[in-house]
Amino acid sequence: MAFHIRQRGGINGGINGGINGGINGGISPLLDFIKKNPGLRTNQISKELNVSSDTLEKQLRSLKKAEKITYRGSKKTGGYFWG
Repeated sequence: MAFHIRQRGGINGGINGGINGGINGGISPLLDFIKKNPGLRTNQISKELNVSSDTLEKQLRSLKKAEKITYRGSKKTGGYFWG
């Protein structure tokens, strides 16, 4: 007896879609916040948006990779900027 596996998303598609939607949903407010508050550091953004540092770091990494934001200045005194 042979089984055929259909690749239509199924359970994994639903799970991945939900996870990705949640992640992307959190990134838009972050980008808007950085646009309105340029130059803030990670700890300041985390406190203002009430987001954990780990979550924020992942979101910032995604935005930097997509070239939506940049980090300017030194590690101690720099901050994030839109564009």
